[in-house]
Amino acid sequence: MLWIVLTVIVATAVGVAVERRDNARAHTARLVLLQAMLWVIVPFVAYVNIARAHLSVDATLSLAVAAASIVVAGTIMWRLGRGPFALPDASVGAGIVSTIQSNTAYFGLPLIAALFSHAELSQAVVYDGLVSLPMFVIGSYSVGARLGHAREGGVREQLRTGLLRNPVLWAVIAGLLVPEAWAPEALVTPSHVAIYALLPLGFFVVGVTLGDEAKDGTLGVPPPLTPPIAAVVLLRMAFVPLVLFVVGLTLIDVPAPFYVMAAMPVGVNTVLVGHATGLDLRLTSSAIAWTTVVALVGIAVLTLVRAVI
Repeated sequence: MLWIVLTVIVATAVGVAVERRDNARAHTARLVLLQAMLWVIVPFVAYVNIARAHLSVDATLSLAVAAASIVVAGTIMWRLGRGPFALPDASVGAGIVSTIQSNTAYFGLPLIAALFSHAELSQAVVYDGLVSLPMFVIGSYSVGARLGHAREGGVREQLRTGLLRNPVLWAVIAGLLVPEAWAPEALVTPSHVAIYALLPLGFFVVGVTLGDEAKDGTLGVPPPLTPPIAAVVLLRMAFVPLVLFVVGLTLIDVPAPFYVMAAMPVGVNTVLVGHATGLDLRLTSSAIAWTTVVALVGIAVLTLVRAVI
C-alpha cells in the first residue's frame, strides 16, 4: 500500500508545482481533469460496479447507518460552530461541508481496490454512490446555499443544479435499475483500471487547488490546527467509523470496506462548493490538508505493521 502514499504525495506535489509555474495552464488542466472524471471516469466506474453489486440486507442497513451518522456528525459540527467556536455563518457552513463530504472516489476506491476483493470493491462503489454522492449533491450545496455569503439562487437552485447536471448521479441510478447483464464482465477490468487512474488524477487536482489557495493567502503552509479543524478531523475520520463499529459489534454485519470508506479524508469538492456558495475557503482547504495527512500517515503505519507481522 506504500505506492498509494507515494502516488498521493507525488501527484499533489506535481499539481502544486504546475500551479506555481503557470497558473492559467494549471487551472485549465484542473478543469479538463475534473470534467473527465465527472463525465467519463466516475460515471463509468459507478455504472459497471453498481450494476454488478450484490448487497445483503446487512450491507443495505449499514449504508443507512453510515448516511445517518454523517448527518449527525454534520449536526454536531453545526452546534460546535454556533456554540463554543463562535464561527461566522460561512465558517460554520465550511465546517459542516468538510465534515459530511469525504474523498471516497479519488482516494477511497483506489485504496479499497488495493486492499479488498472485486466483490468488496463493488460494495465500496455503492457506498460512494449512495452515501457520499447524496452528501455532495444534496447536503453540501444545501448547506452552502444556507450559510455561504454568495448563496446564488438559494437552496432550490443549488439542488436543481446538483441533481440535473450531475452525470455520476444518473450513472448510479442506471446501475441500480438495469440487470447485471447490461454491465458485462468484460467491463470490470477496465473499470478497475479507471479506479486506479482516479488516484493520481484526483490528487493532481488537489495539488493545483491547494497551491492556488496558498498563493492567494487562503491556505497557510502548513495550515494551523485550530479547534474547528481538529473537530472536523475527528468527526470526518473517526465518528462514523466508530458508529459503524459499534453497530457491527451489536446489531448487523457491516461490510469491511464500509469502515475504510467512512474514514476517508475531506474531499476536494468542498473547495468547489465553497467557491460556488461563498463558504470559508481557509477552513475547507485546511481540512483537506490535515485529513489527507492523517490518512497518509495511517496508511504508512498500517503498511509497516503488516510488513513486520
